[in-house]
Amino acid sequence: MDRIWVVVADEARARLFEVEGTRGALVELADFVNTSERLPEHELGSDDAGRGRGPGGISHSFGDDEGFREHYARRFARDIADRLERGLAKRRYKRLYLVAAPHFLGELRNALDGQTSQHVAGSVDRDLVRHNVNDIRGHLPERL
Repeated sequence: MDRIWVVVADEARARLFEVEGTRGALVELADFVNTSERLPEHELGSDDAGRGRGPGGISHSFGDDEGFREHYARRFARDIADRLERGLAKRRYKRLYLVAAPHFLGELRNALDGQTSQHVAGSVDRDLVRHNVNDIRGHLPERL
C-alpha cells in the first residue's frame, strides 16, 4: 500500500503525518518546534550592520534584506526538508503533501532537493498547524 506523508507547518512549528492508502486517516509521526521563533527579537540578534547573535551566542551574518526571523524560518524549512529527504531515501513514503502558511510554503518548497520535490503530489497554502487532525484532513483531497 502506498504511504503518503503530509507536512503541516508554519515558521514556528511543523507536524508530520502519515496516511496509508489514498483515503486513510492522518496519523501524526512527529511534531517539530522552531525554538528561535519563540525568542524575543532582541535575543535573536543585534543591530550591528549585517551581524548578529542567535540562540547559544552563535554569530551569524545576514544580507541586507534578511532579518533574523527570516533567517531562522529559512533554517527551520531546511531542517524539515532534511527530514523529508531522509524519509524518502529510506522509502518511508511515495507521495508528499505540503500544507503551510503561504510565505512558509515558499520557503519549504525552496528548501526541498530536486528528488523530494518530484514526490510532492499537492500543496495547500493555509496555516493549519494548530488545527485538529480532522480539520487538516478536510483541507486535503478526499483521495490522496
